[in-house]
Amino acid sequence: MLPALGLVFGATLAMAMNFADPSNANDPKFGSANGEVYNVTTRTMGPGALQYQCNLSQSDCLYEDSDLITPIPSSEGQFVPGSGLTPIED
Repeated sequence: MLPALGLVFGATLAMAMNFADPSNANDPKFGSANGEVYNVTTRTMGPGALQYQCNLSQSDCLYEDSDLITPIPSSEGQFVPGSGLTPIED
């Protein structure tokens, strides 16, 4: 019984480590729409007013810097800010 419990615990821990990526949860994230740049570092993706979306497109959606030079891997799409988000000032 004890070895089976250890196996279940190990599998659960492996899955948790695979899905959780706390190292980049607070990494800077910026998007651009209509010539404005938005800081969405603390925002989540979704349809809400204080969220953003990356619609299907052949472009980069999010960047690591406000100058929009370094795209974030696996963040393709057209950046669409929620209606409650305000652009950063230059």
